[in-house]
Amino acid sequence: MSVKRESGFVRQSSWMVMATFAGGMFMAMVHTVARKMGPQEYSTFVTLLRLLIIMGIPTAALQTIFARQAAAVTNDVQRRHLTATVRALLLGTFLVWVVCAAAVLAAMRPLSHLLKVSNPVALYFTLIVGLTGLWIPLAKGLLQGQHRFFGLGWLQISDGVGRFGVMLVVILCLGGKAAAAMFAAMVGQLMTIAIGAWLTHSIWGVRPASTFDWKKWLAEALPLTMGLGTVLLMSSIDMVFVQGLFTDTRQTALYGGAMLTGFAIIQFIAPVALVMFARVAQNVARSERGNSLGLTLSATILFGALAGIGCTLLPALPLRLMYLGNPDMWRAAPLVPWFAWALLPLTVANVLVQNILARARFQALLWLVLVPPAYAAALCLQAPSLVRMNQFDAFIRVIQTLGVASTVLCLLAAWFSLRPKTLTFSDRISEWVPAVSDTTTSPQEQKGGATS
Repeated sequence: MSVKRESGFVRQSSWMVMATFAGGMFMAMVHTVARKMGPQEYSTFVTLLRLLIIMGIPTAALQTIFARQAAAVTNDVQRRHLTATVRALLLGTFLVWVVCAAAVLAAMRPLSHLLKVSNPVALYFTLIVGLTGLWIPLAKGLLQGQHRFFGLGWLQISDGVGRFGVMLVVILCLGGKAAAAMFAAMVGQLMTIAIGAWLTHSIWGVRPASTFDWKKWLAEALPLTMGLGTVLLMSSIDMVFVQGLFTDTRQTALYGGAMLTGFAIIQFIAPVALVMFARVAQNVARSERGNSLGLTLSATILFGALAGIGCTLLPALPLRLMYLGNPDMWRAAPLVPWFAWALLPLTVANVLVQNILARARFQALLWLVLVPPAYAAALCLQAPSLVRMNQFDAFIRVIQTLGVASTVLCLLAAWFSLRPKTLTFSDRISEWVPAVSDTTTSPQEQKGGATS
C-alpha cells in the first residue's frame, strides 16, 4: 500500500511539474514579447505583476484552506458545508475587492507616480486581474484537495496560454504598452476562472448547507493567511523596493528580468509542495501516516540545487531563453546566480511552511511572520548607501539581503516543522492556538475521535 501511495505521489507530482513547466514556458514567452515595449514600460509591467502578488496576500490562504477542507470531506454533510463555504467566499472576496479597488482608485495619482505608470488604464486592468486572482485559488484549492491534479494542471497551463496569445496581438501587432500587457494578463485570468468554474461545478453548483459559520472559517483562515503571506511577501518585496528606489528604468528592467528567472525556479518546484499539502492534510484528517514531507524536501533540494548549479555555470542561458531577440536583457546575467541561490532557501521554506499549515501547528506563525518586516526594514536601512553604489553592486546587495532573510525563514520553519515537541513558549499562546486548532474538526468528529 505504501509503495502504491508513493507511486501515486510521484505520478501526480510529475504531472504538476510538467503542467507548471508548460504554463511557465508560456509565461516566459510573455516576457519575451513584453520586452518589445521598451525598458520603462516593461519595468512597470513587471512591478505591477509583483504588486498583484502583494495585493493577494489577504486571500493567500484561499487555495490552502479549500484544499484542506476538500481533502477532509468524507460525507454529504461535509460536502454541503463545503458548498456553502465556496458560495460565501465568492461573495466575501468580491466585497473585499471592492474595498481594495476603492482604495487604489483614491490613491491613483501617487501610486502611478511611485510605480512609474504612464497610463492609468494599466492600473484599472490590474484591479480586474486582482479580482480574478481572488477567485482562481478557490477552484485550484478544491481540485487540489480532491486530488484532481489533472484538472489543476490544466489551470496552470491555461493562464499562460491565454496571456501569451493576447500579448502577441496587443504588443507585436498593435504596439501596446504596459496597459495592453495587463489587458493580456486579464484575458488569461478570465480563461482560467472559466475553466476552473466548469471543473468544480459539481461542488459549488449543488445545494449548500443552510448556514455558514464566518467566525469559524476566519479562525482557520487567519493563521493560514499569515503563513502563506510570509512566503509571498519574501518573494515580492525586493522588486517593489528596487522600482521605487532607483530611477534608471533600464537598470531596474534588468533586475526584473533576472528576478523572473529565479522566480521561475520557485514556480517549477512549488507544484510538488501542492501535492504534499493535499496528502498531509488528508493523512491528518484520517489519522494516517505518510512520508510526503521527506519526498517533497528531497525533490525540492535536489531540483533547486541543480537549478542553482546550472545558473552558476550558464547564467545567461535562462535569459537567452526567456528574452529571445532582446540581447539587452542578457546583460542581467551576473545577477542570475545570486537569485538562484538566494531563492533556494525560500523554496525549501515554502515546503516546510506548507507542512506546518497542513498539520495545524499554528504556534510557529508567531515567529515566522516576524521575518518579512525585518527583511523590509533591512532593505530600507540600506537605502541611503545603495543609491550611492554602482547600480549592479546595489542589486547584488539587495539579493544578498533576500538570501539571508530567506535562510532565516527556512531555519525557523525547519525548527517548527521537524521538532514540534521541543517548543517551550506554548504557555504564552495557549489562549490563541487551541481556539484555532479546534476549528479544524467539528464537535461530531471530536466526539467520534474520543470514542474511537
